[in-house]
Amino acid sequence: YLELKTGMVSATLAEMPSEAEIHEQFYHIWSNWMYWAVTNPEKRRTLTLLSVSDEITSETRIKSHQVMAHLAKLVEQIYTKGPMSDTEMAFVTALMNSLAEATMDFMVQHPEKAEEYCKVGFNALWRMIG
Repeated sequence: YLELKTGMVSATLAEMPSEAEIHEQFYHIWSNWMYWAVTNPEKRRTLTLLSVSDEITSETRIKSHQVMAHLAKLVEQIYTKGPMSDTEMAFVTALMNSLAEATMDFMVQHPEKAEEYCKVGFNALWRMIG
């Protein structure tokens, strides 16, 4: 679980334009996340199953949150200034993950429109939290 999560985060943050505006940074992360999931369907599926498994210890979950700290900080920076700023971060994260899953599914089902779905999914997310 931790290895998969770490690999996903590494792929997501690869070639991060750290000097870019926050919108561009967030799109970079989103796009990398979507394409990681699309090109690694077994890893995505395994990570999804393990994330709800009772076999994953609380210690491992804490470590996975530490791996995700940079991403969580960026999301928090965005959402605290957006329309959902009064909403619990856990709920915002759940909404973001649901939107991500829908985007990934459509990218897989319609590879010829993958880039379009990636952008539309991001735009929906940005309007929701940005």
